[in-house]
Amino acid sequence: MSKVETSSMLSADRHLLEGERSKKLRQVGDTEVADTSVESVSLDNSDPDAGKVPTVTVDVCWDVSAADLVDADGKSVVSPDRADVGWTRFIVANYRYRTDPLTGWRVASAEDLKQQPCEA
Repeated sequence: MSKVETSSMLSADRHLLEGERSKKLRQVGDTEVADTSVESVSLDNSDPDAGKVPTVTVDVCWDVSAADLVDADGKSVVSPDRADVGWTRFIVANYRYRTDPLTGWRVASAEDLKQQPCEA
């Protein structure tokens, strides 16, 4: 995970996955990226020690209608109220921009957006 995430995003996903593994849960089926939109780009690297690093804000519309979360017996644990399509805003940052401007990009945070889902 550290190859694609950093900061609080890495910590949150590790915690989530450890919890799911401890309950013997696993995903079956695929999550589809239905649409993306680059919302902003900043290459300001003026104070990396204080977190002022280059960032890109990307909105991603995802579709999990073909995905399920199942327990060890293969029974679904997904709420029937789960939204199958929605938007998440990702902040992608490069904390190593000075030494690795091309491949140092990592997802730093994510926030679900309350807006109409895209067409899956």
